[in-house]
Amino acid sequence: MMSSTSSLCTRLSLISSFVSAIFLLLFPWRLRQLNRDPVKVRRSRHHENVKLVSSIVFLCVQVIATYLTASSTETDNLVLTAVPPAAALGLAWLSRQEHRRAIRPSSLILLYVLSLLLLDVVKLTAPSSLRMLGSHDPFPTCVRLISESLVLWVECRSKDAVLVDQYQDGLSAEEKASVLGRAVFWWINPVLARGYKTVLTNNELPHTDSRLRSETLRVAILGARLRSSKFPDSTVDETLHTHGPESYLSLPLVLAECLLRPFLSVILPRLCLILVRYAQPVLISYVIQYVTSSDGGSEDEGYFIIVAAVFVYAGLAISTGVYRHGLDRLQVMVRGVLTSLLHEHTLLAQSRAYDDGSVVALVTNEVSALETTAEMFHEVWAQALEVIVGTVLLAGQVGWLWPVPHIIILVCSQVSRYVAQNMKTRQTEWNAATQGRLAVTASVLGNIKTIKMLGLQEKVAQHVHDLRQEEMKKARSVRWVMVIYNASANALGMFAPVITIVLFAAIAMHDGSVLDTKTAFPTIATLALVTHSANMVMTMVPKLVAAQAGFERIQGHIERIAPVVDLRSMGPPLQQPGGDAGPIMVVKNLTVTFTPFGKRILDGINLDLSPGKVVACSGPVGAGKTTLARAMLAEVTSCGGFVRLATHHTVAYCAQTPWLTGQTIKQLIRGPAHASDRDQEEWYNIVVKACCLEQDLAMLPGGDGTLVGGRGMNLSGGQRQRVALARAIYQRPAVAILDDVFSALDGATEGKVAENLFGPKGLFREMSTAVFWIANSTPHLHLADHVIILVDGKIEEQGSWSQLRSHEQEISKLIHHYDNDASAAPVTSHEDYPMVPKRAPLTEAPEKKDSNRGSGDFSLYTLYSFFITFPQYWVKWWTRDSEDGGRHTTFYIVGYALLNLMAWISTNGTMWSTVMQVAERSGLVLHGHLLATIMRAPLAYFSNTDTGVILNHFGQDIQLVDKQLASAVSTLGTQMFKLVMQASLLLAVQPWMSVTLPVCAAVVYIVQKVYLRTSRQLRLIELESRSAVYSSLLETVQGIETIRASKWEPFITAAFTESLGMSQRPLYLLLCLQRWLNVVLDLTVAGIAAGTIALSIYTRTATGGGNIGVALTVILVANTTLLRLVESWTNLEISLGAASRLRTVEEDTPFEEDNVSIIDWPTRGGLEIKDLCAAYNNDTPALNDVTLSVQPGQTVIICGRTGSGKSSLVLALLRLLPIHSGSISLSGLNISRIPLHILRGRCFYPFFLPSASLRFNLDPSNTLTDTDLITLLEEVADLWAHFTSSSMQIYPGQTQLLALARGVAQVRAVTRLGAGFRDGTSTGSNPIVLLDEITSSLDPEAEKVVYDTIQREFVDKGFTVVMVSHKLAAVTQYLKAGPGDGDGLVVVTMGDGRVESVQRLSEITTSNAATPSS
Repeated sequence: MMSSTSSLCTRLSLISSFVSAIFLLLFPWRLRQLNRDPVKVRRSRHHENVKLVSSIVFLCVQVIATYLTASSTETDNLVLTAVPPAAALGLAWLSRQEHRRAIRPSSLILLYVLSLLLLDVVKLTAPSSLRMLGSHDPFPTCVRLISESLVLWVECRSKDAVLVDQYQDGLSAEEKASVLGRAVFWWINPVLARGYKTVLTNNELPHTDSRLRSETLRVAILGARLRSSKFPDSTVDETLHTHGPESYLSLPLVLAECLLRPFLSVILPRLCLILVRYAQPVLISYVIQYVTSSDGGSEDEGYFIIVAAVFVYAGLAISTGVYRHGLDRLQVMVRGVLTSLLHEHTLLAQSRAYDDGSVVALVTNEVSALETTAEMFHEVWAQALEVIVGTVLLAGQVGWLWPVPHIIILVCSQVSRYVAQNMKTRQTEWNAATQGRLAVTASVLGNIKTIKMLGLQEKVAQHVHDLRQEEMKKARSVRWVMVIYNASANALGMFAPVITIVLFAAIAMHDGSVLDTKTAFPTIATLALVTHSANMVMTMVPKLVAAQAGFERIQGHIERIAPVVDLRSMGPPLQQPGGDAGPIMVVKNLTVTFTPFGKRILDGINLDLSPGKVVACSGPVGAGKTTLARAMLAEVTSCGGFVRLATHHTVAYCAQTPWLTGQTIKQLIRGPAHASDRDQEEWYNIVVKACCLEQDLAMLPGGDGTLVGGRGMNLSGGQRQRVALARAIYQRPAVAILDDVFSALDGATEGKVAENLFGPKGLFREMSTAVFWIANSTPHLHLADHVIILVDGKIEEQGSWSQLRSHEQEISKLIHHYDNDASAAPVTSHEDYPMVPKRAPLTEAPEKKDSNRGSGDFSLYTLYSFFITFPQYWVKWWTRDSEDGGRHTTFYIVGYALLNLMAWISTNGTMWSTVMQVAERSGLVLHGHLLATIMRAPLAYFSNTDTGVILNHFGQDIQLVDKQLASAVSTLGTQMFKLVMQASLLLAVQPWMSVTLPVCAAVVYIVQKVYLRTSRQLRLIELESRSAVYSSLLETVQGIETIRASKWEPFITAAFTESLGMSQRPLYLLLCLQRWLNVVLDLTVAGIAAGTIALSIYTRTATGGGNIGVALTVILVANTTLLRLVESWTNLEISLGAASRLRTVEEDTPFEEDNVSIIDWPTRGGLEIKDLCAAYNNDTPALNDVTLSVQPGQTVIICGRTGSGKSSLVLALLRLLPIHSGSISLSGLNISRIPLHILRGRCFYPFFLPSASLRFNLDPSNTLTDTDLITLLEEVADLWAHFTSSSMQIYPGQTQLLALARGVAQVRAVTRLGAGFRDGTSTGSNPIVLLDEITSSLDPEAEKVVYDTIQREFVDKGFTVVMVSHKLAAVTQYLKAGPGDGDGLVVVTMGDGRVESVQRLSEITTSNAATPSS
């Protein structure tokens, strides 16, 4: 230690010169960097002059101070004396360049000036014995300190006001902040202030910096994957298409390469953290030696101990904040790159390669778990290094006993090894179960309307609940492993210090010495750090193993995806001999199979598509029509022949099931590529008119600004098809592939649209578009230039329609030949609006504050906190006894061991009760409530709420409850009680510290008040913004064929990237806010620690070594406790936010009233509708004064123009459409008194749940045997043969057949149960069977099977049948009157939401009236 003015000033001057020399060395390098950059600020003389003046003042002060120092001290080294003025001159030069060419304040200048300022503060605050001797006047130091402060203030100021626009708007606040502002997170203060004063929205939040933006991360991960591929010279697209087995480390290595620089950037702050962390035991040792020294110690030595304490604890706070912030950035980057990689592969995958929800489940489960992978890796090597450093310190304290804790570590590591071996498999099983549940949930939400119409919500909910229970069963095995591991880790942390200290005390007692404070407390501090580090290593290794399982699942998902490879040959259009343009697309000898040796789905197809020509394709169900269309789009890989497409031509695709996202009608029609068109209004109106959408838009409350909802739920089937068709036309494509786009249209509308598109003056003709049109009926095939008939994958017949009509008898067996002249249908009608929302935005209700939070067993927390903290005080008594002769050493040894044993038992009890009891129960209960709430919600709720939002509740929110809520509650309770006990112990040994309590309380109160208000809002925004990411993923999966056909991948990618970026923004700010809180609290602890040491030094006569040892040891562990407290509070905030959102959904979601007063079906099957008025909202009536009477056993066919109210009537019958007035009765019983599952169980609607088994799709009640179901499938168009073939794809036509099979299965199930039937015949309890467009996508043969089945299973058995159909010719041909039909079948014609006529079918046929249509 220095003891004279000369030595202190000389050494500080040397340090100052050394710092200045480093600045001078870095100065040319930085100046060279800046000279390469452009000028980034506008001319501002004020800012430039202020910096110039401050730099000149600093230079002058440095020159004068150097002169005074040189004249007052004896020095021969003129070079060292001249270094500070030279550095000041360089600073002035660099300051100007930094101001003009750098975005943020100069880090080099700030760090240099800060170093000088701290040195001067030390010089100025030194004791009088060091500071005031000789000729050393403090005045020059004060002047230098003022000049340094001035430069520091001027250089720290943000340049936001003078930056040019391109740097001002596109950069984040963090990028423009100074190094000091970033170190203490000063740049986030405006966000805190705004969040405290107002309500934050995502759009108002500051941008993340350029390196965290989704676009940058996507490019980075795709580039890294390209560089790591086996073919580095290939393109990104070719690399992603490369299919083959990869190493299980491939994905982690690609991730490491992608994020190498930010990954390495956290190493330096982590090393600094190790340094200051292990400086604490050394500091404790010096303090105890100083306090207990017999000579009292010098004042100078005490001063330098205080200075060292300030630097150690402040350095601990800053290094922790910088290190954790680097990990937070890596977390955001990992989430961004993995999500982007999954989305990129989604764009490449075949549309039926996986279920809708699988990729969402991966993002929700696997990606969320892998976000902290970088932290795990860094903590493993850093904590291992800390164990080594701690061991070296320990050896100097306890000698040859240093291996004792390592033996315990070795024993406990065997448990960690067991955990690592078993964790991967069990975690994989848990994740797989979660993914399966989410995939089924996504499928259910996508088909919720059909599920409700079928009355399957209870069965489906039970199916999802069973999956949830299976998931919890898998989770239980993982949790048991974690409980075992936790017990092992706690044993290491608690028993290693006990055994080491006890052995040391026993050996000391044997040797005649005692355990003194100089040895006990530094040893305990070192042991705490060593065991903590060893615990962290053993904690992170199993987590890394589990993370590797997540990487393998993502990699396996990517490898399982069969990427679509466009093998179509490209070239210029072929020229005809006469010079006319040749075909745009040529199909030559095309052969397709789904398995190498399976049945040929397409066999030797030859086809040409020429500009302005229409090629129609028809044939029976399963003939290969859709497969041919997909092969032409390169969605199916051929095993023979080829498809040739002229280059640079756009292709539009309109699928059988329209792909519509939750946008407005106008946005959908324009499509992603033309979303910003403003000069195409005339073309837009032409397209709308051609698709007969004008009347529909006029009737919608929002016109073409109406949101269509998820999958177009807010539109009728005909509207959905026409909007999708309009979107295809709007692109002005060179080739249009239309797959049965008229199946949901009535004859009149179909005729008009077909004429507008395919007629001599149709739009496709005018645009010279080559059209491939799949049709299942003949009315408009005469508009085609060429017609092909597919049968079993081969072209059976082809030619013009006039040529094929000569084979009418053969052709009629393959395709419909109805004259759908619907001239009698009303021209104007009110459209069928299944769920039109009154307001545009699809939003959620804001989160409500919930003060009733779940809590654990506080008695366990209290016991654990006492037993883990009190041993520090026990050691104080022990060392005091040792100083008195050590007469009770054995007593203190046994007591010390028992206290730690009780702490171990109580903490393990807390862990077991929380993880095994609370977590599992809360997860099951909350999921069950959420599932019941969603399944009870009315149809309008799903129309107004985006599917991604609901799926986010089942995914992210439930995951937070499962994996964070219980542990966060437990950890928070434990750390809070520990902190209280540690604070109490600190005050007991240092009573003077009680004067800081009001200050600390004020700081904590202000901080938590500001922090919580902002963090709560950011947490909500972050959770809700994830819904848009999930929705975007789902929409991409559902419409991937349309996206690829139209080359919309860049636009879909841009939209997804924007959604991902909007979700990353609040996440990153929330993490930064947590780091801000960490820094504030750590600096508070640093102040307390420095104050404790200062009090101990200046009152050492009243402070014993035991007291200061206890105090500093408590502060050492209190710092960790505070860190854990903040982390657990953060996790609890997030998980409680999820629980609160779930509770809000349960409270705010409307539910369908089911006031059940009967438990069975009415005894008769009569239907009576009186003066019925129903509407989806007050502005949009759907049914007006409908009156209809249906006798028991009668068959009624409902028809009318599209939008006439047919489907609305069916929805009203099922209580899915709100009834405003009038009534519906079944056999005199109002339907409001009939249970919903019974009422809706009589409707058979095309529906297939791909994530469920075939048995569940046929017989949800599990009543029939497998043999019964197989027999049934064989009876209905031989569906069993299809399901046992190599192709398991389900097309719309087969879905309709499956729906009929389910209806028959349901009837037979009722028969099996004996409810109302005897020997297969009715005994008076007649169900009403509702059939909605059951044959819209079927060929004549399959249609005949359907009608024969309806006749046999429903009509002939006396059931009341209500059928919506627009094919009256087929009904006339195949369906006969049943026992209850009297004079014949009844036809109800609807128009404008009213019943226009009720006639016998025979009367319509006899009078040759125009056929009404749907």
